[in-house]
Amino acid sequence: MKKLLFKCLILNMAYSMAAIQSCPENPGYFCLPPEKAQNFAVQKEDFYRIPGVIASLFSKELTHYDLSLDTRWESPFFGAGVNKIKARLSLMVLGGTARIKGMNQESYAALICHELGHILGGAPYQDFKGAKWSSLEGQADYFAASICLPRYFSFLGIDPSRIDKEVESAGWHMFKSMMPYSTSTRDQALQRKKVKQPAVTKTEKSYPALQCRYETFREPSKRSSCWYRD
Repeated sequence: MKKLLFKCLILNMAYSMAAIQSCPENPGYFCLPPEKAQNFAVQKEDFYRIPGVIASLFSKELTHYDLSLDTRWESPFFGAGVNKIKARLSLMVLGGTARIKGMNQESYAALICHELGHILGGAPYQDFKGAKWSSLEGQADYFAASICLPRYFSFLGIDPSRIDKEVESAGWHMFKSMMPYSTSTRDQALQRKKVKQPAVTKTEKSYPALQCRYETFREPSKRSSCWYRD
C-alpha cells in the first residue's frame, strides 16, 4: 500500500510540475527542456501527433469516456499518467519524456499505449481509493503490447508478419530509455532476451521490474507470470 500511495504522490507531483515551463536552479528531479534534447527521434510534431492518432484508433472504445489529451511539449519534466477528476479523464505527457536518450517514435507510442491501457486495459484493477477504475501497471503493459501497439502498427501499414517484432522493439527501447531513471535495485540491468524470472505468488499491484515488463512486449500473447497470478 505504501508503494501505491507513493506512486499517487509522484503522479500528483508530475501534474503540479507540468505547469512549470523552465528548470529550477536545483530541480531535484529530471528536467530536460527542448533545447537540451538528448535525441531528435521525437520532434514536436510527433509528440502531439502520435497520441492523437492512437486515441483516434480507439475512438469507439473511448465513446463513453470524457477523455482529453494533455500533451505539454514545453514542459522539461519526465512524466506521463492518467488523471481522473469526477467523470473526466486526462492523459498527460510531459515534454521531457520524449527527449530522453533512446526514446524513439515507436517507444513513445508504446508509452502512450501503456497510459491508454490504464483506461481500457480492464482487470485486474488498482484496489486503492480513487484509482479502482485504473488497470494495474502490468495490465496496462499487456494492453499496450497485445492490443494497442498492434493496432497502431497496422494503421501505419506495417506487414502483419512484422508486427510482433515491432512490438518487441518498441517495448525494448521504451524500457531501455527509462532504465537510467529508475531508482529500483531490480532495474539496474536489462537484457534483450528471455530471462528466467520467478513466478509471483500473487499479482503485482505496483510496477513490475523493467525486465518483467519487457517480457510482456517480448511475448504479448499472455500475461507474464513474473507479475500476474490467476
